[in-house]
Parts: sequence; structure tokens; C-alpha cells
Amino acid sequence: MNKKKIFPLLGVALLSGSLLGCQTPVQADSPNKVNINASQDVKVDQKLMQQAQDKLKELTGNTYKLVQGTAMKDFVNFKRENFKYDTISYKKNGKLENISIKINYEELNGGKYQTKLKETWEALFPGETPKYVDISESTYYVGTISSNAKQNKQVYMEDNGELHGVNYAPDDAPASVQKKAAQVLSKLTNGKVKKGEKLDRVFVLDGKPNVYQYKYKSKTMNVSFAIEEQTLELLQAGVHHSNGKSIDNYEEFQKDEKAKDAKIKNLTLDTLMKNAVKDAKTMLNLDLKGYKGARGTNAWDKDQMTFTKKGAPTVIATMNADGSFNSFIVEKYGQHLSFGGNTIVGPANEQPKLLNN
Repeated sequence: MNKKKIFPLLGVALLSGSLLGCQTPVQADSPNKVNINASQDVKVDQKLMQQAQDKLKELTGNTYKLVQGTAMKDFVNFKRENFKYDTISYKKNGKLENISIKINYEELNGGKYQTKLKETWEALFPGETPKYVDISESTYYVGTISSNAKQNKQVYMEDNGELHGVNYAPDDAPASVQKKAAQVLSKLTNGKVKKGEKLDRVFVLDGKPNVYQYKYKSKTMNVSFAIEEQTLELLQAGVHHSNGKSIDNYEEFQKDEKAKDAKIKNLTLDTLMKNAVKDAKTMLNLDLKGYKGARGTNAWDKDQMTFTKKGAPTVIATMNADGSFNSFIVEKYGQHLSFGGNTIVGPANEQPKLLNN
């Protein structure tokens, strides 16, 4: 692959049937709180609608007619007219909560991302352009996902123009990477599985070696790992065992999760550090000595630890309830190898089938 330097109108009914009837003198003299509040809400909605239109102009270069979306407490939602699946949500105070829209690449008329997308696709896939662009902005994520259905390729780009990941379906990895992949699968499964790994995706960053991610799945375990092309270094490895049973009852699921959380909470940092050093060495041949470990403090990362060391890549790890670790990710090039996203399957020249991992 050749790589270069990547540099409305809103109608609102204010009068209800009761307000159209006759009023008593007391009613006429008293403030009409319902009408005042409704008028204030309309002004807020119209102001936010203009904000939303300005935002869409910034992102796409186009001006759209907006209509109100699903009503929610403390939020005002909009959609582009005739676009069923838009998400354009603002808080009442004017702060953008979330915007997620899909547009054909050819319909971009300038806008915030068009130049970056053009340069990126020309650098990664010369002569090709995306067909679709998903644009998202929220407090959690800013960027685009662009895809070319004919070529079966996707590019995940962050707001600053850096690549979050590139998804495409190469025929094969280089022979050296394939050989390493077979060795890694055997090692991660303690020699029980010696073949069956499948190339899932390739992570591409300009000026950096490609990283090839493989996956293996059976009834009893899921294995994933990522290999850097030049050094054959493992940058990610994960092994998740399963008993093949699924919990369909929500209350039972919650009970299991609470029990797991309680066990993890009781694990000491010293114990976790010792286990992490041992498991990282076993799984990735990674030496964590000298790293500082920090536990996740949020509801979604209570089973995670982050390891940092001056001059070394950050390492993200996920633990089991007994304090052992089931996955490690080495963020060597700032690539988000943990990104689940979408996996493209199916032959080229076919509309991509997107599977949420």
C-alpha cells in the first residue's frame, strides 16, 4: 500500500382547546403560566434550531431544513427533514449533547471534514474515495467514519485528523506475520489450538508499521491479538473463556455483575500489580516492571487498569474477578486497538455488512 503524509421552519401550536374557551374575570386577570412557559420554550427551541443549523453548516457545508425530533426531558432534539435516523440533540442551556448524521461523500460541500477525508483516502487508498460519511460529535467522541462500499474499506478519523483505525480486507498478511500469528494462537491457548486464527483487520497509520489483528472463536473461548508488521511485536492479546451459557434474565445478570464487582473491589493494588506483571509476561512477553498501575474508577472501567512509565507506551489491561488478567493493549502508536467498531465481512464489490463486535 502506498502511503503519503496525511496532513427550517417549525410550527408550534400554543393554544390548547381549554385556552380557546371563555375565561372568568379571575382567569382573565391572573397570569397565564402555561402560555408564558410555552412561549419561552418556543424561543429556546428556535434558538437551538438555529444553533443546530449552524453546526450542520460547519460540518457539511450545507444548509438543511430541520424538524423537531423525539421529545426528551431537559433536551431539545432535531432531525434533518426526511432523514429518519439523524441524532441532533441539545441541552436546554444550549450545549450540544450529541450529533450523529450520515451523508454521501459527494454531497459534502466543503465543511469541517471534507479536505481531511480527501487527503486521507488519497494517501491510504490512491484513486479511491469514500461513498458514505458518518459524522459524530458529542462530549465523548468527535470525528468521522467513512466507507467505500465498492472497495469494502472503512476509515475511522478523529477530529484532529489522526486515524482512529482503518478497516479493510487484505488477502493476507505478510508471510512473517502469518507465521507469528500461528505461534501466538498456540501460545495463548496453551497449545490446545494450533490453527484457526483469522485476519480481522489492519490498523494503518501514516509513517508507522501496519498492525495486523487476528481473531479466533470457539464455543469455549474468544482469542484476539495484534502483531506489528516490522518487529513482529505483540501489541494486543486477549483470551476470554466461556462456558457456552448465556444469561437471559436481567436480574440474574445484574446479580452476577454485582458479585463480580464486589470481588474486584476487594482486590488490593499490590495483588493486581503482581498478577499484571506475571500475566503480561506470559501473554505478550511484555515486561511491566517499573510501570505504575492505576485502577479504573468509573462504572464502565472498574475491571480495567492503566499502566504508565516515562518514555514507554501506555498499557491498558482488563482483569477477571479473581485478579488475573485476560487482555492487554500496548498503545505504542496511539492506535486504539481496543476499538470494537464494525468489522467488514463479505466479498469486495458488495455493500458492506457491518457487524457490531
